[in-house]
Amino acid sequence: MSTILTVITAAPSRRLTTIDAARAQGLIGSEVSDTMVGAWIDQASASIASYCRRPFAREEVREVVRTAGAAPLFLSRSPIVGDPALSAGGVPLAGEIEVDAAAGLIYRLHGDERCAWDRTRIEVTYTAGWVLPGSPARDLPQDVEQACLILMAARGASLGRDPMLRSETTEGVGSNSWIASADMGALPPQAASLLEPYVRVVVA
Repeated sequence: MSTILTVITAAPSRRLTTIDAARAQGLIGSEVSDTMVGAWIDQASASIASYCRRPFAREEVREVVRTAGAAPLFLSRSPIVGDPALSAGGVPLAGEIEVDAAAGLIYRLHGDERCAWDRTRIEVTYTAGWVLPGSPARDLPQDVEQACLILMAARGASLGRDPMLRSETTEGVGSNSWIASADMGALPPQAASLLEPYVRVVVA
């Protein structure tokens, strides 16, 4: 299955938490400017999106899907919000589909039975994702925001120390423990555990 995706209405922000939330939890010292905190939130949010293989912000998109057989359409974005609009060869397919909004799957129907797609090029216009923190209508799962705050806490704790240094002992002779280059970019275990339900499977 191959897809081509175009963003119709882009999200105003991709930040998975807010500056106020980070400061409210005492994660960042007062010496760090709001501009810097915002940059850290952007970095943490991008890391989480990469780890989960998905954007989280709600956007309207148009996706051209080429598929064949009985497999459902596996859209690039989820959860789907509202009713997607499908067409094949310019012919609307309304009423002939079944949507698994959480997974981002669309099945073709014949009556009440799922059936194979008989055309290979399907155009889908839909809205997917969550409203992010900072909006009164936010519906982003709390686990995702908490994972972002954990990354922010780790960043704040690293101020003033060598970012490659994992631990240091001064008792006796003393010892240092350094982070292997393969570990760089890995999320803290607590954050990874919170994000596990949101990691998308990539379908080739």
